[in-house]
Amino acid sequence: MAFINVSICLALVHMISSAYSLSAEIVEYSDPTYCSDNEYFDIQLFKCVSCNELKNLKPTEDRLSCTCNMRSKIVQWTGGQFPVCELCPDDEVPTIDKLECLPCSAKALKGNDTVVCTACGMGEIQVEKYYNGTLMKTLHCLNCTDGTVPSSDQTFCVPCLLHSRNCSCPAVTHELLEGTCVPLNSLSNWPDERNSYVIEYESGDKIDSYFLRRHLRSSVYLCKMRNQSACELVANMCTLVMFRDDYVGSPCKLFEGAKHIPNSDNSALPWLYYGEGDAQAVLFRKKITAKYSMDPSFKASRLNLTVIRFTPEGHMKGISPASGSFLQLCPGSWTSLDKGLRFGAQYKFSCKIPAHQLVQIKDTEFLDLYLQYWEDGESLLHAVPVLVVDLKVGGKSANKRSDRAQWQLTRRFFLIDKVGGVKYMSKSEVVNAPSIIRYVQSCTLRVKVQGHEEEGRIYPPLLVLKYGEVKQEDIEANVEVPFTFSVEYEMENSMSHAVEVSVGVLSALAVVWSGIETWRYSRRSGRVGIDHVTLGKLLMFSCGNLANVFFFVAACASFHTFAFYKGQSIVQVLLPSHQQEQIIRSYVISAFSLKIVEVIHLLWRQISIDIFFIDWERPRAHGSLTRPCSQPTTSTVPQPVSMWRTYFVANEWNEIQTTRKISPLFQLIFTVFVLKVIGMEHWAVADPEVHTSPPEYMKDSPPSFICCFAVGVMVYVTIYFLQWVFMVLIYERYVKNMVQEFVDICSMANVSVFILALENYGFYIHGRSAHGFADTDMQTILGQLRREEEDLCGHRGLLPGTDQQTFQMAVPLQLRSYYRKVMAPISSITLATKRLSMGGAGALRSKVLSGNMDRSIQIYHNMNKFLAAFFEHALKDLDYDVREKLFVESLLDIEFTEIFDKGILYADSGHSFDNVLFYGNEFTLATFDIFLFCFVEMLFHDFLLAAIVTAFFEKVLVVIRRVGGRHNLAKKTLIDERFLV
Repeated sequence: MAFINVSICLALVHMISSAYSLSAEIVEYSDPTYCSDNEYFDIQLFKCVSCNELKNLKPTEDRLSCTCNMRSKIVQWTGGQFPVCELCPDDEVPTIDKLECLPCSAKALKGNDTVVCTACGMGEIQVEKYYNGTLMKTLHCLNCTDGTVPSSDQTFCVPCLLHSRNCSCPAVTHELLEGTCVPLNSLSNWPDERNSYVIEYESGDKIDSYFLRRHLRSSVYLCKMRNQSACELVANMCTLVMFRDDYVGSPCKLFEGAKHIPNSDNSALPWLYYGEGDAQAVLFRKKITAKYSMDPSFKASRLNLTVIRFTPEGHMKGISPASGSFLQLCPGSWTSLDKGLRFGAQYKFSCKIPAHQLVQIKDTEFLDLYLQYWEDGESLLHAVPVLVVDLKVGGKSANKRSDRAQWQLTRRFFLIDKVGGVKYMSKSEVVNAPSIIRYVQSCTLRVKVQGHEEEGRIYPPLLVLKYGEVKQEDIEANVEVPFTFSVEYEMENSMSHAVEVSVGVLSALAVVWSGIETWRYSRRSGRVGIDHVTLGKLLMFSCGNLANVFFFVAACASFHTFAFYKGQSIVQVLLPSHQQEQIIRSYVISAFSLKIVEVIHLLWRQISIDIFFIDWERPRAHGSLTRPCSQPTTSTVPQPVSMWRTYFVANEWNEIQTTRKISPLFQLIFTVFVLKVIGMEHWAVADPEVHTSPPEYMKDSPPSFICCFAVGVMVYVTIYFLQWVFMVLIYERYVKNMVQEFVDICSMANVSVFILALENYGFYIHGRSAHGFADTDMQTILGQLRREEEDLCGHRGLLPGTDQQTFQMAVPLQLRSYYRKVMAPISSITLATKRLSMGGAGALRSKVLSGNMDRSIQIYHNMNKFLAAFFEHALKDLDYDVREKLFVESLLDIEFTEIFDKGILYADSGHSFDNVLFYGNEFTLATFDIFLFCFVEMLFHDFLLAAIVTAFFEKVLVVIRRVGGRHNLAKKTLIDERFLV
């Protein structure tokens, strides 16, 4: 068989010569000029081999085989590798067909070598023999004898063994196959049955392949005769049937004894299989000595792939670079990938191709892939094993399993098959259009880097292929077919182990801390034993603490990977595998889910607190004087106490219920600005360098989840920290502090705030005016403030001579019992009011509402008197002490002192009461925001959408807290909700 234009292909590529005599895994890349004049290029061994001059052989014109030299004739040629040659006598030259020697004559010679032949008509050749095969003295134009046909140039007869379709063979002992007369006993394993030519597809369709019918049996026979092109053709057919050898007539049966890495130069079979069960050993060999770098200035910062290409008929087309553009089926420009794949860059691209365009993208080629690298100035190639997911071993899809020991690695593959699916109809009917086209649906190059001590060395890369199928009806409908190309890097690291250990240790600490919080809750709630409520609280506290642990560990692991991956030159850390990413994803999802439980628990606690405003104002006579720091003289007609002060304080409280330490809207806007406008989101591309715009070779590749998560958290936390520092150290200190201003407002309004967050625990804001009254005109109030500034009045603190106005309270059981007893009728009043508002007689309804209002007013006055008396130490059997918390009590936020008949007020930092406000739970709310932000980004891969969703749900929380808090405030303080604006 003749090679098509092979000499031109070989002129464009480097020649490969053997560097390892015992293995074909690694070969040396050298210049073709190194081959001498007496050498030919062996496409199986990929090296220059000498023709045996002692056997009178010389290289052919295309330099891909050996033939008889100019002074020799062919005495035997059965279609194998080389003919058997015999030197002609000195006074004779070989005939044109080199089958005989012919005496020379001056007229028949051109120079001293070549016989000159004149042209003959169509169907004739110029011959040097009579029709019976005897030599002539002169040339004649004659038809070829039986068993031969005219050659294409009509200069000699070609034996049927090579090209003829019209030759006859002995029907009893031989069979004519594509011009080859084949003995019947040589093809017993490849019977002329339909099953031998059937290609079975993954969809279950079976095609009687015209390509296999035409070439299978003749190519198998010629390959046995060591015809190298025929062996390549059989290897191609084996690739078409997805390497199945479990049925009679399979082309792969020829390779049953060759499932190993070649270690001998004597075989004509191409290297198609790795050894069975050798995948683990092959993929972890350390033969590649190149040390790759993450520094782009180094030559070894890119992976250079080389592919040897064959036509379906087994002819070598050439050797080409096989970077991303070559392995792509997606239309588009991939010139940046032709320079080689950036080492360490996780590249991935997916597209959908119209079926019509898929058919036209590439011709059918069969490929052998190599990794090119340099060692001591020499260019070497290492064979790249191929894992075909669709391959079946013994009828089972072993390559779909995770167990490498069951994998069957191969060498040859194709990107698109448009020849195997052409259906055979009959000998007289030829169909050119394929019924089914098989194409690479997913192409993944996996590169595993060796340990840290190897400094950038890699194991053999693995090409993983998943094939898809397109039927003729799909082509006619021009459906879109998917394609994915990706490059994955992995490295054995301890990230998964470190994450699991960190989560385990910190989770244990979180549960212990949750137990302490539950103990604190039990003490403050007056619970002695462990009941279902206590266990429920333990679960709630654990949810919040475990959420923080999961997210913290995931964020630290991601940031550690991101920082080292982007900042290294020698390979120490690579992006984690998909399985490791899934671990981080699962922790982020778990953290967000648990944080939702914590936030719901927070909202429920805050909108169910008990709160009451204590009005210290006392009625004064109409004629009394209103001098600062002086007691007014009373008259017989008392002046009513204004309720507007209490309403004013209640509205201020209602306003600060949802106040945050930072502005969530500013936080999200600036985060999106930094990520999207400045371009820091492009830091997340799976490339070793930091970019504010995606590089050309990564513009179509999605960002790494780990890098994206790390960048999102880093930007969000940095902006939050800067905003928090500005608000706490500058804004609240020099501009406005709403929480502290609320305490000042209480003092100006002469109203204290009594809060019970739990059964026996709460907060107290002492708002009793240092001037004794607050119902006065503006001039008097301004005078009071001026005297306070000049220290001419008493202090605002609960204790004389102090300014301490805020306290934590551990209240005695008697106080709580009395509070519950006084407030108990409120529930029945509220229920009755709701029923009457739904309907009822007008007069009765008015009467009942009036009665309920009177009862509410009475309850308010009773509670106001009681609490005022308590804080004035006016109750004989109910009193309190004021003290500082011990260091351990402050550290754990637990009160160790047992409370019996005497309460304790603990002086605090000035704003402990914000624990029942959003302001004092900033950590919980901020972590919820960032958890939600990262969770949405993880789902939709869009920072802008994540910011929008986070802003929406942050507003939802504010609305729920504001509505619930307003309703609770009206209910517990007995203030009409209509006055809360």
